Amino acid sequence: MEPVLWSIKYRPKAWTDFIGKDNTISQLKSLVDSSFFPNMIFYGPAGTGKTAAAELFSKEILADSFGANFKILNIRDVWDIPISKAQRSVQDLAKLGREQRSELDEYMSVVYREAKTARKARGRSGNPTRRELLSEAIRFFASTATIADEKVKILILDEADAMTWSMQQGLRRTMELYSNTCRFIIITPTLSGWSPAIISRSLTLHFPSQTTDVVQKLILEIAAKENVKIDDPAVAAIARESAGDLRRAINLLQIASTASDSVTEDIVYEYSETQLTTRARNIVTLALDGQYEPARKEIRNLIAIDGYSPQEVCLEIERDLVKRPFTPEVLSMVLDRVAEIDYRLLQGKNAFVHLAALLASLRAIAAAET
Repeated sequence: MEPVLWSIKYRPKAWTDFIGKDNTISQLKSLVDSSFFPNMIFYGPAGTGKTAAAELFSKEILADSFGANFKILNIRDVWDIPISKAQRSVQDLAKLGREQRSELDEYMSVVYREAKTARKARGRSGNPTRRELLSEAIRFFASTATIADEKVKILILDEADAMTWSMQQGLRRTMELYSNTCRFIIITPTLSGWSPAIISRSLTLHFPSQTTDVVQKLILEIAAKENVKIDDPAVAAIARESAGDLRRAINLLQIASTASDSVTEDIVYEYSETQLTTRARNIVTLALDGQYEPARKEIRNLIAIDGYSPQEVCLEIERDLVKRPFTPEVLSMVLDRVAEIDYRLLQGKNAFVHLAALLASLRAIAAAET
C-alpha cells in the first residue's frame, strides 16, 4: 500500500481538531444543535479547512442518512470531464475495474443522459455542452427526493469560484426551486465576483488564513507524532513557505522528512520551490537586468508550451517581487503595476501582451530607482 498523505491522516475529524477558527466553528456547532440551516458560503484561502468543516457539518446534520443525502461536487472536475467520458453508459462503466472508474464517472454518466433528454425536450439536437452538463449535475442531485422525510439533502460545491456569472444565475434559480429539499454549501476563496443574489440567500462564514504561530504549533505536533526530527529554523521556514495554508505546510513537512533523518531549513527550501517559482524568479531577474527578450521568451514558454495560466504566472512574479530588496516606495510602485496587469488579465485581454508590458515596467521602475 502507498503511504498515507499526512494532510489526509491529520484532516479534522471532529470540531476540536480545528485550530484558529473559534468563531466560525462555534457558529457551525450552533447550527447543528438547532437542526436547521440555510444555504451557506464558506470562503477563505486554500488549506484553511473549508471542505473538512463542510463535510463534518453535513455528517452531524444528516446523521444516519448522510450516505444517501450528501454529495460533494468539485466544479472544476465536473467542468473538465471530457464529453466522451460522460457519454459512457452505466453498463460500460460496470465492465471496468474499480481503479478504472470513479464515483464522478458514474454520476456524470447519469447526468449526461438527463442533460441530453432535457436538451431534446427543448427541440435541440446534439450532445450537451459543458455548461449544460454542469448545470444538470447540480440540478439532478438537488431535485431528487430525500431518503428521510425529516431531513434535507446537502450538496457541497467545491472550488465554486470556477463558475461564470451565467452559471451563477442558473445556480440561483436551482437554489430557489429546490429550497425545500436541498441546501447548498458553496466553497470559494473569496466573495469577490459572486452574484449579490446568491450572497444574500446564503450565510457567509469566513475561514481566515492561519497565523505563523498556529502553523508552527501544528507542524511541531505532527513531527512529534511521526518521530520527525526538525529544528526551529526549519519549522519557521515551513510556516513562511506555506503562507497560512495548513495543507501545504503538512505536505511540505512530509516531503522534507523523506529527504533526511533530520529536517533542516535548507531541506525545506529545496523541496518547497516549484518549477514555476524558479522560472518566475529568473524572469524577474532578467527583466530587472534589462534582458527583456529572454524574459519575454520565458513567459511565452510558460504560457504557450508548459500550459501555465497567465494568472498563475502573474501571481508567482508578484510573490518573487515582494521578496526583493526594494525600498517601500519602489515596492509600492511595482505592486501597483502588478495589480493593474492582473486586473487586465481578468478582463480577458491579450495575456501575453500585458505580461510583456509588466516586464518592461519592472525594468523602467528599477532604472528610475537607480
